Amino acid sequence: MTVGRFTGGWFIDRYSRVTVVRASAVMGALGIGLIIFVDNPWVAGISVLLWGLGASLGFPLTISAASDTGPDAPKRVSVVAITGYLAFLVGPPLLGFLGEHFGLRSAMMVVLGLVMVAALVARAVAKPQPEPVMENS
Repeated sequence: MTVGRFTGGWFIDRYSRVTVVRASAVMGALGIGLIIFVDNPWVAGISVLLWGLGASLGFPLTISAASDTGPDAPKRVSVVAITGYLAFLVGPPLLGFLGEHFGLRSAMMVVLGLVMVAALVARAVAKPQPEPVMENS
C-alpha cells in the first residue's frame, strides 16, 4: 500500500483519476481472486502485493473527488469519510461471521464482488468539467 500511495500521484498526473481508480480496483480484484482460487504460497505472496497496490488509492481518491468544487463539498467529504470508517469497523466482523458460517473463501467472495463494483463505478471520481461559457455577440 505504501508504494501505491507514494507513486499514485505520478499515475494520476499521467492518466486520470478514473483510470487510476479503475486500474487499482482491477488490480485489487485480481489479487483477491488469486487469494481465493489459487492454493500456492508464491501466488499468495503476489496476490497480497496486488491486493495492497489495488487498495492503496481507492479511499484517498474518493475523498479527493468528494472535496472537488461545489457548494456541499464538506458534507460530501464527511459522508465519504463516515462510509469508509463504517466499512473499516463493520467489515472485519462481518467477514468473520460469514467466514465462520460459510467458509473464508466464500466470505472473501463478498470483498471480491465489492471491489469489482468499485471498478464499475470508478467514473464517479472524475473531475467535474467546467460549464461552457457562451459569449453574447
